[in-house]
Amino acid sequence: MRAAHAQPSLERALQLAIATVILLMVLSAGAIIGWISVARKLRWAALLALVALAVAYAWRRGQLPSARTLYVATVAFLALAALSTAWSSFPRLTLGRLAALALIFVAGGALGAGAQGRTESIRRLLDGVLGGTVAVAVGGLLVLLFDHSRAVQPATSAMAERYQGLGGGPDTATMVLAVGVPTAAYAALRTRRRSARAVAAAGFLLLLGSIVASGSRGALAGAFAGLLAFAVVAADGPRRKVLAAVAVTALLIVAAAITRLPKPHPGAPPLPSASPESNMPTKPVSPKRYVYPVPPPNLQDDIGRPPFGVGETTRKPRTLFGTSGRAQAWQGALDLGRERPLLGFGFGTEDHVFVDRYADFNSNTIENSYIGVFLELGLAGIGIFLVLIATVAARTVRAARRLRPEQRHVAAACAGATVAGLVLALFQSYIYAPGNNATAAVWICFFLLVAATAIAEVGHAGA
Repeated sequence: MRAAHAQPSLERALQLAIATVILLMVLSAGAIIGWISVARKLRWAALLALVALAVAYAWRRGQLPSARTLYVATVAFLALAALSTAWSSFPRLTLGRLAALALIFVAGGALGAGAQGRTESIRRLLDGVLGGTVAVAVGGLLVLLFDHSRAVQPATSAMAERYQGLGGGPDTATMVLAVGVPTAAYAALRTRRRSARAVAAAGFLLLLGSIVASGSRGALAGAFAGLLAFAVVAADGPRRKVLAAVAVTALLIVAAAITRLPKPHPGAPPLPSASPESNMPTKPVSPKRYVYPVPPPNLQDDIGRPPFGVGETTRKPRTLFGTSGRAQAWQGALDLGRERPLLGFGFGTEDHVFVDRYADFNSNTIENSYIGVFLELGLAGIGIFLVLIATVAARTVRAARRLRPEQRHVAAACAGATVAGLVLALFQSYIYAPGNNATAAVWICFFLLVAATAIAEVGHAGA
């Protein structure tokens, strides 16, 4: 009896730990510069505390995970990453980032093992993810209230003003907000009290509104893909599934239209060039030989700029379906990955191996997690990763047919958050980066989805 009473208390402690990890991950690369160094230290302490609580939680439940194929694939991914230290040019970096990612996997795996087969337990842990994302969104509003210049990226001649809130950029904090949108929708639909439903609906609108105001296309795509997955899995019957999909699509159209309302400022200066000397004229020495200006142009400017001596006169405004230079970077990363196609360059080395040579691209990473896995761990790594995704997707489809409504709804919320993270991975290199603000949230939801679908296998649900 005493252990039964202790379990909800431990789950409440886990809720707080999950929310704290998410918030500190955002603050460690956030808009409040004075908090960054402190948050970067505290996030690892918070993660270690979460791991300790999660392991204790799984141990107290005393049950082995039912989805052993998924857990084996996860261990295989970590093992391959560990082996990659043998060929990595930065073995210490590889080991450090691997250890941090392993902590996230241990925390998520232990949470999933401890909560499997128990709907109420999964719901409580999912509320921890929601609490962390809402805290990030509320923190963004506070920054906007007290320091507008830190919360909003100013407009340029090619780009409209963009909200960044608590994040260090418009595409930063919005990543974890996208993961929180499906869980917020679930919280708003599951509660029966009007006051609680109003609070949950306000949280949903705050998360979605922050993403729309940021103009982050990746976060918008992730949030609505997750919302669509939640709506389709949760709905009962083909007709309701179609209606739910239509409603989400209509909301997406409205949100996308709102993101296009702010316009670039014609009189504002363009974004500063990384190479101010790049437009200096060259001095011809002979018909076949030219001397570059002194100092020479940066390597990151050598693809996509006009020839030396020719000024940049074409404006390149940011569009809804534009790639912001990502397409060139992705192609370059794929070409680089083909140099080591089987095993890659070593786990955690993406930002050291990839070099931004593209004038229209501004990032130290590829900004695509799938290409990033290929670059770091080759075809072997991306193969294991895709097996993880395919297995949990097939498991979710099978389980959804056998779950009772309340069980299916919590599984749908986990599936929505996971899908949001996987779609977001098309736009950001993050899902294997333990220091990123959305990584822990996505993997926790992934393993909670495994736990939610296990209910169909064990044939019971905890109250």
